[in-house]
Parts: sequence; structure tokens; C-alpha cells
Amino acid sequence: MTRLTIGVPAYKNALTLRTSVESLLSQTFGDFKLVISDDNSPDDTRDVAMQLAREDSRIEYIRQPKNLKYQNFGFLLRRAETEFFMWAAGDDRWHPEFAQRCIAELEARPDIVLATPRVEFEQGGVPAGLSNATFPLLDRIDTNIRRYLLAPGDNSRMYGIFRTGAGQRSFPESSFHAYDWAFCAAILRFGGHAEIPEVLMTRDLTPAANYQSLARADGSTALARCFPLYEMSRWLLAEAGIPRSNGVLGALVALNINKHIEYTDHYHPRYTRVTQPLQAFWRRYIEWRLLK
Repeated sequence: MTRLTIGVPAYKNALTLRTSVESLLSQTFGDFKLVISDDNSPDDTRDVAMQLAREDSRIEYIRQPKNLKYQNFGFLLRRAETEFFMWAAGDDRWHPEFAQRCIAELEARPDIVLATPRVEFEQGGVPAGLSNATFPLLDRIDTNIRRYLLAPGDNSRMYGIFRTGAGQRSFPESSFHAYDWAFCAAILRFGGHAEIPEVLMTRDLTPAANYQSLARADGSTALARCFPLYEMSRWLLAEAGIPRSNGVLGALVALNINKHIEYTDHYHPRYTRVTQPLQAFWRRYIEWRLLK
């Protein structure tokens, strides 16, 4: 039985999809199926994906009749029947040993649910530094979630390989801003995250302004736009049921305030003279109370 599903949530990836998929097809671990879910792309993604599917029998192509946005990730995960799963963005690349090394780590460590290597970023084909968000989380559940929420960063760990069952029990059924942070926090209920020290993946760097714009687009209410992580926090506490220890709650509050300040700085720069001292205060508070 096939052991790994690679889910590619493609959208407007006509120019990069072939390079990405070919790096996946070159993996030394070959026991996988690769599913491309085209999120109703308006460009030539469909033509590229269909050609790739004709060339390799491990590839399945699906075109969504309407744009699912974040739930395109959920669609791919929910239909997976393999032991392991990974998402693969249509503009990233992987070292040939990526899957083999991650799966070996998962097989050797029954206490973990996710394995990820170090990740390098590129922008316009030029190296742009390493991810700050693949550090290991190998302590108690509440400690792991607290440490994660204190520094989710670019969340490259989401593109590691994880146990499918735990992932399916951790992906939000509703869409909201920072759904990927919610997923990575929720899956920590079932085990830790291991980091492979070598760089085995290259991601395309998304400008920070894009995420700030998404915060406004994702917010369905004035409250959700002002506090972009409100819906994520509500889901984690009410539906995912993460531990409500003082450390976890404190980290979640600090993360909400930091994102609120970022949002205010981006859309209401006239308040910067107020938000900058507030952000400095929260940084000192986090170092004093939460990072001990």
C-alpha cells in the first residue's frame, strides 16, 4: 500500500509547477501518490498539470469548480488514505532526500507527529536566508504549544511530513486568517515536531505585505480585521481544545496583540507612535514572563 500522499494545492502556478513537481518525482523515497488540486486557476496551470499527469502514473489531477482558497489544503488532506501526508506548494523545490529523511524520523520517533528539515528561502532566484520556524518541539503538549505560539514565524514546518490521521483531526473545517498556524498548534496535541538539521527544501519568499493584506481580506467582521487572530484563537480554544494553561493562554494573548499592532501599523500608520512603544512593552513582557 502506498505510504505517502503529496498534496499540491495549486493556484496560478503555470510558470513554476513543472519544476516543483519534477523535484518531487526525483525523491529517493518513491512510494507516494501526488495529487494536484487546481484551485480554479485562471492561467495555464490546468494544461501544465494535465501534461504532468500524462507523463507519470503517480500523479492525479483535480480541478476545483470554484475557488476553495484555504480549504483546498483541507480537501487534499481529507481525501488522503496513506500513513503519511505532506503539502507541496506549486512554487517550491525539494532535495531528493527530503521525503526519505522525514519519514525515517517519523518511523524512529513514535512520540512525534511531524518531521521537517531546515528550509531556505529564495526571492527571484536569489537566496534570502533560512526559515526561523522549523525549530523542534519535543516537550510536553502544553509546553510545545506555548513555545510554538510564541514564535510561529513563517510556519515552514507546515510543509514537513506528518502522520495523516493526526493531520486530519487538526485541520479547521472553517476558513479564517492564520489557519496554518491553527493547524500546526492543533496537531501538537498528538505529538511533537522534529527538525532535521540539514536544508532539504527551498521555499519562495512571500512579501510580508501580502500577509497583512490577507488579514483585511480574511476578516469577516470589524473585530476580526482589527484582531486578525481572533478567529484562529477562538477555534483553537473552543473547537480544537488546546490546553488552557497560563503559559498557553499568555502566549496566545501576546501573539494576538502583536498581530493587532502589525495590522494597525500597516493600515493606520498615524498610530505608529503609540503602537511602537506598546510592541516594545510586549516584547519585554514575553521575554520576562513567557520565555523563562
